[in-house]
Amino acid sequence: MLIIATVVIVLAGLVLGIRWLLRVKPTCFDGVKNGEEEGIDCGSICGVSCPTSQPDPKPLVVKNIQIIQGGSKCDIVIDVSNPNSTLGAQHIPYEIKWGAVQSRGEFYIYPSEERYIAGMNLSCQNGQNPQVDVKDPPKWELFRGYEKPNLEISNSRLDYPENSYEFAEVSGIITNHSPFDLKEVEVYAIVKDFSGNVVAINRTTVNSLLVGTKREFRIFWTHPFAKNGIGSFFTTSNLFNSGNFLKAYGSESAKWTTGSDNVNLNYNENMNYSGQKYE
Repeated sequence: MLIIATVVIVLAGLVLGIRWLLRVKPTCFDGVKNGEEEGIDCGSICGVSCPTSQPDPKPLVVKNIQIIQGGSKCDIVIDVSNPNSTLGAQHIPYEIKWGAVQSRGEFYIYPSEERYIAGMNLSCQNGQNPQVDVKDPPKWELFRGYEKPNLEISNSRLDYPENSYEFAEVSGIITNHSPFDLKEVEVYAIVKDFSGNVVAINRTTVNSLLVGTKREFRIFWTHPFAKNGIGSFFTTSNLFNSGNFLKAYGSESAKWTTGSDNVNLNYNENMNYSGQKYE
């Protein structure tokens, strides 16, 4: 009997040892429940507790709609706010109807974020008011321990070159202080008049912004606008798309991951307000 018991104990130990060696190790930022995770990218093994329930979402708020005319074309700029402190969404449809013009698209938004979406380079419909429909998303995502990328703008300036092509230009340096390498970062330059109305908006994309690196950028306009405007920057990176991360430095850098993918559309994507003015 003693021999049989010893054999059983040895076999059980071997089975447990093999299972331990073959176990799936948690990554805590891959959007999949694996290893010893108690939920998707959460649990004690990841150092963050799993949410017990998702709160009821509050509807998105359209705060303002503006028309910006530049030459023969117009932009419809929409200020949208997300009143939810823990919920974001990646597929939010919107539609602009303005006379004979119709423009559709979608954008994503993060918890407690206020950002712009826009229909760009539309045929101006003078004398008519645009109708904008921003729908609530079909699915909300619950964010855990979420932090936006730490992207700093420095050495910025607004110039008005004296040439036949450019009317205005902004330039500066963007630094990635986040703990992960980003495949694509978008930089938005916004000019407002003293009443807070947007008079010009444009963007550029910075590719492969690695941790701690600095990159120069340049954004320009070909159409005229009021020269006495006040400029600021918005920076953003698509956190819903796991393919946007070239490399993550430890699970602590991505605890907010929702496990969803999204393909960004055009100008009007998630904006993190940097609070920085043109120098």
